[in-house]
Amino acid sequence: MYFHCKRRDIGNDTSIYGLIMLFMKMWLLYAQFEIRQKELATARKVLWTAIGKCPKPKLFKGYLELELQLREFNHCHKIFQKYLEYDPVISITWIKYAELEALLGDVERSPAIYNFAINQPLMDMPEVLWKSFIDFETEQGE
Repeated sequence: MYFHCKRRDIGNDTSIYGLIMLFMKMWLLYAQFEIRQKELATARKVLWTAIGKCPKPKLFKGYLELELQLREFNHCHKIFQKYLEYDPVISITWIKYAELEALLGDVERSPAIYNFAINQPLMDMPEVLWKSFIDFETEQGE
């Protein structure tokens, strides 16, 4: 991409972005293939490797969706933590993580997640985060 920018050849940049998107899609497709082969451990390794090498929201969401469907909440915790290390400014991710904890009945962890999110120096939609936190506190009677 640097090469294209130096040459002012922006037209080819779209092909590079297309390759990146294809690469992400291939990770997900490969993991789905392993699941169809009943190789869940391999699928998890593939997805964990993918988010390590190419951390993109679509990969995190796909991996989270898989683990939620399997009801593997311990894996969800790890994925959310990795996702938030990668991109801590996405309000919706913090909210989904806190909501998961609330659904699991962890009334101490959920507000701790909200508090940690609120104290982040940057947030894409802080008003959405605050509204969700206030709604949560209202539901808890606080």
